[in-house]
Amino acid sequence: MLTKVEMRNTARELQENYRRLNYSEERVLADLGLSAEDLERVLSMRHPKPSHVWMLREYLEDMLLEEGQEVYPFSKLADPSVNLWYDYERPWRKSKAD
Repeated sequence: MLTKVEMRNTARELQENYRRLNYSEERVLADLGLSAEDLERVLSMRHPKPSHVWMLREYLEDMLLEEGQEVYPFSKLADPSVNLWYDYERPWRKSKAD
């Protein structure tokens, strides 16, 4: 569980990486299979599903690196391998394997 400060920091980090990626909302929603409401909940860190937070974090990192962009560093979510509790799909990776 994140503290209030950690939630604010995580929201800023996700928003900054989302801004850097500069993909349309429609593309991000299609790539992730999320609703606009789900995406907004994650970006604002207002009662998001933890699995959606980790999924967006990993997506942003993957896409930024693929685009040759610098990833704004994550503080609490620095290492996705520590996420042992929240499972999520990675549909953006499957579509690239086809």
